[in-house]
Amino acid sequence: MVHALEEVHRLVKPNGILIDIHPVAEASPIEIHRGEKIERVGDLSVRQWCSDYQHADEALTVIKQRGLFMVERESIFNSLTYYDSVAEMRTDWKEAIDKFARDAQSIAESVPHAEAMAARAQAMMQTAANGAELIVGERVHISRLKPRFP
Repeated sequence: MVHALEEVHRLVKPNGILIDIHPVAEASPIEIHRGEKIERVGDLSVRQWCSDYQHADEALTVIKQRGLFMVERESIFNSLTYYDSVAEMRTDWKEAIDKFARDAQSIAESVPHAEAMAARAQAMMQTAANGAELIVGERVHISRLKPRFP
């Protein structure tokens, strides 16, 4: 990731900017919302995803320490994904896990955990009233970086 950011620095114009957006390396809460009531299903924690997000944080730290970019602004915000059904959520997670498998990254421990969270969500959604929403939250880091040139 550091090499990629070095290449971005080489390609960006002096008055250009780099916008970096990536999830924070922590578990994502899964909730069911029914009106004012919120029930916690659990937390989706996929070690490989968290590891990649941590590597992104580390790469940004390295390029800032090297003086390649200066942070103009940065923040953390909550990104919510709304699912119409547990089946839709499972499909989304399966596609993400399959992508990691195609990229030859270790995801074996992720499948049982994701399936356990989906099964729990399914059971809770079956007892929920009509109109319940299934929501997965993710904290996301965003930075606006300006290139520095010698």
